[in-house]
Amino acid sequence: MKIIFMGTSDFGSELLQNLIIDKDLELIAIYTKEPKIAGRGKKVTKSPIHKIALTHNIKTITPKNFKSADSIEEFNNFKADLAIVVSYGLILPQEILDAPKYGCINIHPSMLPRWRGAAPMQRTIMSNDRYSAMTIIHMNKDLDAGDIIHQEKIYIEEKENFTTLSKKMSELSLKLTKKTLTDFRNSNVKTVRQDDDLATYANKIHKEECRIDWHLPAQEIIQKIRGLHGNLGAFFTYEGEKFKIFDAKIIKNKKIIEAGVVIDKYFTIQCQDYAIKPLIIQRNGKKSMSIKDLLLGFKPKIGAKLN
Repeated sequence: MKIIFMGTSDFGSELLQNLIIDKDLELIAIYTKEPKIAGRGKKVTKSPIHKIALTHNIKTITPKNFKSADSIEEFNNFKADLAIVVSYGLILPQEILDAPKYGCINIHPSMLPRWRGAAPMQRTIMSNDRYSAMTIIHMNKDLDAGDIIHQEKIYIEEKENFTTLSKKMSELSLKLTKKTLTDFRNSNVKTVRQDDDLATYANKIHKEECRIDWHLPAQEIIQKIRGLHGNLGAFFTYEGEKFKIFDAKIIKNKKIIEAGVVIDKYFTIQCQDYAIKPLIIQRNGKKSMSIKDLLLGFKPKIGAKLN
């Protein structure tokens, strides 16, 4: 079976590595977003998927989009049996979806139709959902709305964060993709249509959304911290300096001062109802560390107002 792989983020890396070593597959091309140029030194940064492709000397294409006839023709000329799309980041027009013999499948880490869109795992945790799923769909022109081929439910642990959930979802993606490829080989693909009335959308998370609003309930803030762990990171500012929190716990105190105020020497911060004590924290430009290590050389001012 001739496969085109389309992905950009690290989430698809383990699946791609497994597809490369599968002797029953011929990985004929990899599509990924073009390298980013960032920083003062204008450093060129390739995606994790791009780096894997170069390591294995697989033909790699990095189109800005698929609006030109040339980009569509190039894709058609591969004459692929199937395209596997994982966290790619570009919209695929109908001509691309129809080009492979069996079309395109999307590996999506949510319980579709819940959390269609760019940030499903983050939104799952931030919304304090108790369950999610790894879902494989047969793609159509609408965002994450294709018919479901396979879906496996997963329980969200009480202290689940983006990093731990991403690992679990990645492992599930290997299992379900293998199952799906077997179905296509045996002409035994069965699908279930999504109920569009139940759809919710996981909008892309912008940097400003990562700022902690201390006027919210403590549990809601904890879910934001966990949802952004290993991703952008939930942050606040203290005396003009940016701090990111990667883990924290709720302190069920009686609220005696306004939200956003440091209430003790351990950098515990008042929320709308209870307080939050950071456990893993990162100062601007520094490595993340335990709150114990931070406090060895940093003394927060009790009564200081954040943000």
